[in-house]
Amino acid sequence: MKKEYYFEMGFRGLTLLFWPIIIYKWIFISNIYIERNAFLIFSILAILYIIIMLISQIKNKFLDNIVIYYRISTLISFILTLATFLLYPTNITLLLIKVLAIGIYLYISSKSVYVFKIEECVVGIISSILLLAISICY
Repeated sequence: MKKEYYFEMGFRGLTLLFWPIIIYKWIFISNIYIERNAFLIFSILAILYIIIMLISQIKNKFLDNIVIYYRISTLISFILTLATFLLYPTNITLLLIKVLAIGIYLYISSKSVYVFKIEECVVGIISSILLLAISICY
């Protein structure tokens, strides 16, 4: 139970770290050094989280598979969104990969809500729709 709590708080922390980076890009004057460093910090933390979560899952099996898929798809969608939003806004290939990742994120979130009745994933549905809107409008 304690490991699950720490992983939940880590995931929530990464999710809360993502949105201020997006808001920074819209509100403040662009600075490539800050944007690159924000992307690198978020990406490193997210990849470390994924690796540690997978290693712990292999050893202890304390999370359901759908929860793992949900968290991985969320973080990959966030990383790709930051990459296309901050570093490579004109890269069409990366945009298509991002839209595919967000589509997978939406599917996993929807399946988690409607099949497995995980209420937390409603936020994933809303978040994936918001990420698609950001992708289309930007």
